[in-house]
Amino acid sequence: MPRRPRPEILLALALLAAVPAHASWEVSRNASAEDFSAFHRRFSLDAYHYPRHGAAPLGLIGFEVYADATYDEEFDDEEFNDTVIDGDFTGGFLSIARVGARKGLPGGTDIGVAYGRALEGDIKLLSADLQYAILKGGLVKPALSIRLTGTRTLDAEAYELDQYGAEVLLSKGFTILTPYIGGGIVYSKGTLDRDLLGSLEEEETEGVLYAGVTLNLLLPKITVEVEKGDVLQGAVRVGFGF
Repeated sequence: MPRRPRPEILLALALLAAVPAHASWEVSRNASAEDFSAFHRRFSLDAYHYPRHGAAPLGLIGFEVYADATYDEEFDDEEFNDTVIDGDFTGGFLSIARVGARKGLPGGTDIGVAYGRALEGDIKLLSADLQYAILKGGLVKPALSIRLTGTRTLDAEAYELDQYGAEVLLSKGFTILTPYIGGGIVYSKGTLDRDLLGSLEEEETEGVLYAGVTLNLLLPKITVEVEKGDVLQGAVRVGFGF
């Protein structure tokens, strides 16, 4: 099991989400089929658009804007990098950073959209989500929601990802703290364009689990989440809104 990521490192990565950077690594068109399969399984679940918030709806006038980032400490240690990755991961870890916004709608429904990228990599992501509160929660009652997500690569180079997920999310607010847990099923389709070698295609349907806590300071809200896809990773979100 990887070491627990330090919160200050995750916070710094979240603040870097909106900063453009020159790619120092990219997905190779010369990857072997076996290595690409292993890469796609791990990367796609690392890059999944996890909630990083509770189940209670934002409400009709509610909104949130945010920056967040993940931390997979041992990604660089995997053997698939020998043929799949051209370049080096700074620090040896993989981080997916996103900036996004969520907006409350009538009837306990929230919608969201986010732009993300693999830090220092050539993979850019567009994600969207729709969440509906079955139980809106209250003073003593928890909130329970179902959530649908979709993610697609933008300006894909060698690697293209199409991903869809469905989850159940439970949370309970306590003054300034909101702990939450959830899980769901994720379908991920990855395509590697190998030019004259022909394309490779991989499809995975896997479960994800997560748990987190939000510190509700209004300006800002800070969320720390632990996520289990192919491996265990950490994430942090810094958000503003109400």
